[in-house]
Amino acid sequence: MKEKICAIVVIIAYAILCWFGWGSARIPTVSEDGKEILTFWHTYGDDEEAILRRVITEWEKDNPKYTIRPVRIPFDGHKPKIRTALTVGQGPDMARVDWSFVCELARKNAAADLDTFGFNTIKDQYLSAPLDSCCVNGKYYGLPDQSNCVALFYNRSVFKDLGLLPQDSEFKFGELIGGKEFPKTWEEFIPFAKQFKDTAKKREPFAILNTLWWNLAILNTFEAKVIDKNKCVINSANGIEAFTMMARLYKEGVEAGGWKTGAITPESGFVNNQYVMILMGPWNLKRFKEDLKLDFGIALIPGAKVRTSSNIGGTDVVIFKDKSFERQKACYSFLTFFTNAKNQAVWCKELNQIPINMGAYDLVKFEDQHQVAFLEQMKYTSANPVLKDFSILESIVNPEVSTILDGQNNVKDALDTIVQRVAQDRLLDD
Repeated sequence: MKEKICAIVVIIAYAILCWFGWGSARIPTVSEDGKEILTFWHTYGDDEEAILRRVITEWEKDNPKYTIRPVRIPFDGHKPKIRTALTVGQGPDMARVDWSFVCELARKNAAADLDTFGFNTIKDQYLSAPLDSCCVNGKYYGLPDQSNCVALFYNRSVFKDLGLLPQDSEFKFGELIGGKEFPKTWEEFIPFAKQFKDTAKKREPFAILNTLWWNLAILNTFEAKVIDKNKCVINSANGIEAFTMMARLYKEGVEAGGWKTGAITPESGFVNNQYVMILMGPWNLKRFKEDLKLDFGIALIPGAKVRTSSNIGGTDVVIFKDKSFERQKACYSFLTFFTNAKNQAVWCKELNQIPINMGAYDLVKFEDQHQVAFLEQMKYTSANPVLKDFSILESIVNPEVSTILDGQNNVKDALDTIVQRVAQDRLLDD
């Protein structure tokens, strides 16, 4: 109750500040040369914003009625900032948001339905898994602007020491390990990984984190859904099989317990040669290669019910409904221009990022084999659960999964508890 009162006080104070301190002059809608200003709140870095501004200039040439004003806001805390701004009527025309925020904005009737502008005719241009994070009750309330996933990183130096790779070799995606392909299934992965355990060197084969988002990379290989048709189904047969396998990894000494409280994180353990393999995303490529000079490779995540799969991270762009329909249409025109194949190709070439527009794949040819690996892994990603608050779902799931991994709880009992908690907390209610 106290938290609700505090929140109300903050909103009221913010509204007063906006009314008396900002006024209409603080957020102008018309530029000095008479053009309508479309405000775009974003969380890009310097290099990304430089390209964004180039794209804006190109779009404005063909849309002389408008000028786009990009405003950078911190990614951390962007959700409450946008919530508050919308509440007091001081929100932007459009914004870049975390993928998990779109559902909340849609259910609060804040984000525009893109089908209103004809998005249904071009939706097939976008990677389906990232796009599905924008789909709420069959309608699209945003579109992906940047996406990523995780893949399996492995320490090539250890592989070389064990004679599995030539000493003078450089990483090439799909390279043979000991004359064989990298394990394609979890059943193949377990005996393969055990050869890397070295107690004397305190070296462990594999390490994972335990949050739902990271675990989705494994669950998706079992086709284990968490939410289906607005119902929690994590305790399905596939879900039980997936978590049973994860617990087996730890029990059989393949997984190091990187998820335990106080344990060395997978990232730190990989850098320090304590973990031979981890799940990791493309955000660490530059650091691992250029800053730390690590000799590492990337393989597709082993499969189970499907060949391979992964999760989806990244951001989406949304248009807000509290502006005129004509302004919304102009925002839609810009965002689809910003994410078209041509601009995505430039974006990805200059920033070494993964295209979200299918047409860009024919225009982007990466020489970096680590990037090639991620381009391939992205083809097999599965959509994340869509619900109004993913963080609350994680707070329910993560502790129960810990009891599974360390053997404290029966897999089915723990998953049944999750389903009951989701229902009790009314997490899936509209």
